[in-house]
Amino acid sequence: MYSPQILPEKPSAPQSAGRRTWLAAAVALPTLVTFAAYGVAEFGPQEAVAVTPVTESLSAPELVSRVASTPFWREEVIRPGDTLSALIVRLGVDDDAATDFIRRDATAKPLYELRAGRVIRAQTTPEGKLLQLRYVAVDNTELQLRAAGDGFVVNQAPAALARETAFKSGTINSSLFAATDRVELPDEVTRQLIEIFEGEIDFHRKLQKGDRFGVVYETYTLDGQVVKTGRILAAEFVNSGRKLQALWYESQPGDGAYYSPKGESLKKSFLQTPVEFSRISSGFSMRFHPILREWKQHKGIDYAAPTGTRIRAASDGVVTFAGVKGAYGNAVEIQHQGAYSTLYGHMSGFAPGLKQGQRIRQGDLVGFVGSTGRATGPHLHYEFKIAGNQVDPTKLNLPHAKALDVREFARFRPQAQQLNAQLDLLARVEVARLD
Repeated sequence: MYSPQILPEKPSAPQSAGRRTWLAAAVALPTLVTFAAYGVAEFGPQEAVAVTPVTESLSAPELVSRVASTPFWREEVIRPGDTLSALIVRLGVDDDAATDFIRRDATAKPLYELRAGRVIRAQTTPEGKLLQLRYVAVDNTELQLRAAGDGFVVNQAPAALARETAFKSGTINSSLFAATDRVELPDEVTRQLIEIFEGEIDFHRKLQKGDRFGVVYETYTLDGQVVKTGRILAAEFVNSGRKLQALWYESQPGDGAYYSPKGESLKKSFLQTPVEFSRISSGFSMRFHPILREWKQHKGIDYAAPTGTRIRAASDGVVTFAGVKGAYGNAVEIQHQGAYSTLYGHMSGFAPGLKQGQRIRQGDLVGFVGSTGRATGPHLHYEFKIAGNQVDPTKLNLPHAKALDVREFARFRPQAQQLNAQLDLLARVEVARLD
């Protein structure tokens, strides 16, 4: 083993203790390095490793493909202008027997009533033979066409719709309908909004720029698409700075009404306007008759509206007349509680099944706007009578229905607080949007 040798140095001045320490370290360092090097070295003869290649033939496992027999499901969203023929092609159906059945069989006719935005599905074989076709028709009936033996059968059942809640708010700049269209509030919900507050707001003459509304309402969806709207659950309308709120409450299933947060009924004994989406063309006053060409007392109110506009019963009552009534043309008369009665004239037609002696509820359909009898254009002639005498209904202070009693109000209050919180949130969002 190699050992480093240290040659004697010439005598010199005595070294300090620090100098001696440094020399000791210098002597020891090579020794340590030497031992570390020997620690990793290998000794002895090296034996060669023999490698012999082995080749073996293996048979590949049989691969089974299921694609050839697996049915395919495809779906398409119906586009505006789509035809059933175009959809069948996009769904990958290549089946003359199926298309012939759809074209000829009466039970498959709802397939031709296509509505944009809805989904149609088809299950086919890889070759395009139709196994199933599913579609929800316009009347919300789910139609299933499926292969059975050598032909096809069609089954129909009510579609399973998901109930959800929607929220909308808006501000009036020009008209109520322009405001509701701007926020995409469905027409049916707009109609309900008017019906709820028409006892407190004159929607024909008293709306102002800056008035605002908020609505919480039901929707029914299928595959994420809104199929129909339901009832308004809560609504708010600010008219000329006066805030009105309406909350839906059912005292028992199927028997409900709208109330203020304090439990006061919003339903008046009579509607202010029996015609949807109309304007007053002639009031209760003296006027120059357009046909008779003379001044006469007009003892009713004329509401101008397009032919076919719905006419509603102003209050609960019994139909005492339904037919042709001289200058009134097609007319309906309803006797209400006490000495009150109403008349609806110049109608283009009656509500289906309407007849004398029938009981009717406020808001029920009684007929449609027309121009029968002595009329120059489509409108409703509406008369309000007390003991048989015509009076001006716009000048009457008609009472509201009863408020909730103490027991019902205790049940109503928790629901009202929750709905009221949603209306407050909508109001804050709309104010923030305007700012």
